[in-house]
This record gives sequence, C-alpha cells and structure tokens, in this order.
Amino acid sequence: MLVAASCGQGVVAPPPTDPPIVATSSAATTSTSPPTTEPVLSGPVDEVLDQAWRSVARVNGLGCTASQVGTGFVVAPGLIVTAAHVVAGLSAPEIDLGGDIQTATVVAFDPVSDLALLSADTGFVQPLASTEAVVGQPVAVLAFDEDGSPETITSRILRPIRAVGKDIYGEPGDGRDALEVEASVGPGNSGAPLVDQYGSVVGVLFSRTRGGPQVAYAVQASEIEPLLARATQGGGEPADSGACRPR
Repeated sequence: MLVAASCGQGVVAPPPTDPPIVATSSAATTSTSPPTTEPVLSGPVDEVLDQAWRSVARVNGLGCTASQVGTGFVVAPGLIVTAAHVVAGLSAPEIDLGGDIQTATVVAFDPVSDLALLSADTGFVQPLASTEAVVGQPVAVLAFDEDGSPETITSRILRPIRAVGKDIYGEPGDGRDALEVEASVGPGNSGAPLVDQYGSVVGVLFSRTRGGPQVAYAVQASEIEPLLARATQGGGEPADSGACRPR
C-alpha cells in the first residue's frame, strides 16, 4: 500500500481510487492574506454557486475492467478539465453537462499534475475563471458523487503545499502546486472545482486522507494553464490518456 506523508502530521493513506501525495513546504504562489469572513453559502453567494454549477459536468467511462467516475468543469470554450486519474486509460470518456450527455475526447493528459483536458461541445456554457487561493478562505467543492448526484461541499483552505513524490501511476514525478483543504469528500468528487465566493476556481480536487481528519487535496488552478497551452499546441487532436491504473 502506498502512503502519503503530510508534513509533520504523521502518515495517511489515500483511498485506492486516488493517487498518493507527499506534502512538503508551502508553495509560494498562494496568497496568505487574512481569510474572508463572508460565509461561503449564504445570501448572494448561493446565486453565484448556482451559476457556477452550470459549468460543472459529470465524467465517467467504462474501461480498465471497471467504471471510472469523476467530476469536471468547463475551463474554456469546448474544453473541460478533470483529474487525470478519472480518465486514465479511457479512449472515449462520457460527460454529462447539464443533462447533455456526449462522448468527449482527451486532448491533454498529465499524470504528474493529475489533470486532463477533454474536448466536447460545451455550447454557450460559461467557462469558469480561475484565481489564487487565500489561506483560511471558505470555498465550495462542486462535485458529483459516485452515483451521479450533485453535491456542494463546504470547505476551507488550510495551506498551500507542494505535492511531490510520485505521479498517478506511482512513478517518480516533479510534483505540482497544491492546496490542503478542510473538506469531507468521496468517490466521484475527483476533478471537481473549488470555487470562491465569486465563482472563480482556486483548485481542482484530486485526493483525500483516509482514516484521519477530513482533509482533502486540490491542484492549484495555476496548474491548468500549461495544460491549456499543450492542448492548443496539439491543435485539439486526441492525446494519449495513459495506461489503466492498478486497482
């Protein structure tokens, strides 16, 4: 069993469906401004989240001897970002965007950052903007569970980290800038956006602890940009979605 050590907090193991991480020193790219005091789910913020939900999709596929499910969101016209381990080994993942079910194409895949881009017809759905996280700020995880039901999970940014060690296949990797967040998440949530009170994405959920505090991990939103550049360079052509991950 692979395990992940969270800096100074003992050893924790992610569930079998999520990749291991090692938390090291805080990343320098995330703001440490005082946390906002505005609740994440009240007043006009509810309207913001309702709007953001229109850009969130369920991602699933049959392959690798089992069904793979997760969440994604529109990041640019015709492009949906999700966690790479959700679509690993899938040639034609299926998305459900507001009831519009269609087959998507993997156009960028990075097992180190654990991010993937899917090409699909997103119509007039508004892409979600991204921004830096603020330590202590409340955010909401907009995710689908393993049964396909939408759930808004209240969360809070604990600290920025550099997740290093191994990629989604257990191979050595350079790591990625990530966020440690206080949240109770489960199967199907991987790839979900963490949005602030303005509906901007600060991170993409990719893992959680198991058997300990309700702590989850998200790739910082800044890690999406290199993937978008890669998809642009590839001209939207299908990309290798990697091998199936060991169960």
